[in-house]
Amino acid sequence: MLYDRPYMRQSSSGGAPHKASMVTTLMVITISVFVLQQVMNAFFPDASGRENNFLTEWFALSGQNFRELKVWTILSYGLLHSSAGLYHILGNMLGLFFIGRMVEPLIGRERFLGLYVAGSLIGGAVYLLLHFNDPALGQINGELIFQSMVGASASLMAILAFFCLIYPERPITLLLFFIIPVTMKPKWIFWGMLAISTGGILFYELPNKSYVAHSAHLGGMFAGILYYRYFHNRSISFFGSGSTQTTVEQPAWFKRRKKNEQHISYKVNRGKRDELQIEVDRILDKINATGFGSLTDNEKQTLDRAKDILSR
Repeated sequence: MLYDRPYMRQSSSGGAPHKASMVTTLMVITISVFVLQQVMNAFFPDASGRENNFLTEWFALSGQNFRELKVWTILSYGLLHSSAGLYHILGNMLGLFFIGRMVEPLIGRERFLGLYVAGSLIGGAVYLLLHFNDPALGQINGELIFQSMVGASASLMAILAFFCLIYPERPITLLLFFIIPVTMKPKWIFWGMLAISTGGILFYELPNKSYVAHSAHLGGMFAGILYYRYFHNRSISFFGSGSTQTTVEQPAWFKRRKKNEQHISYKVNRGKRDELQIEVDRILDKINATGFGSLTDNEKQTLDRAKDILSR
């Protein structure tokens, strides 16, 4: 239907106040937690003068924490970041801002949060499969130290994978090392990240040659793929009512082509309501595929007319 599409909804006046986007909300929460980490490191260091480990011990994800039944850490780790510098949180927040603001309008606040949480859950689960029985790294002041994972990268990978599946052919420009602009198609980013994550697990993470959690990245990508294929076009609500539903055709490189598939063109008589609905659906699918700017003047007029007719 016409009003199922997020970009065709009109904001209500005189009603409830406008809600901040979920991207903004998640960024504010994550940055606030990072500030709390820095404050605790500065004012409440441990006995050896090192950084405060309270948040890591209780909210970072590790096999040891999970064995101690700190099951909430499979979600809470996504709010923590390395406090040794800004690079970790800066990279994740920039990715969330640029990719998230393109994805959230397509699926709505609630489903965006569901996808973000699913990335954290599945990313954490894949990480635990490989690190559940990790031995201690050593001792500090008589306490055993275990390897743990923090960061929102798994959730970000879920959003990125979903975006690449929706717009595989739309060229986007990335800043390599935050400096060098590189333009490429999202489908190549998808396959590149899939190869990097898989290779990183086999050649760096499992042999303990790197501290990057490639397994969590791969799990986050799985979350994005699962959401795209099984949940995106269904009327399923993650956190209550008010789910959105959009229709986006799967890219040709992600599915098998049907044999003897024929393209059928329709000449629509807009004087009939049912046929007008068919034309509107075709135009909305065109927006999903190529953007609103690709519409002709006649198609834009059809949408304006349909908003009045179909709402009766």
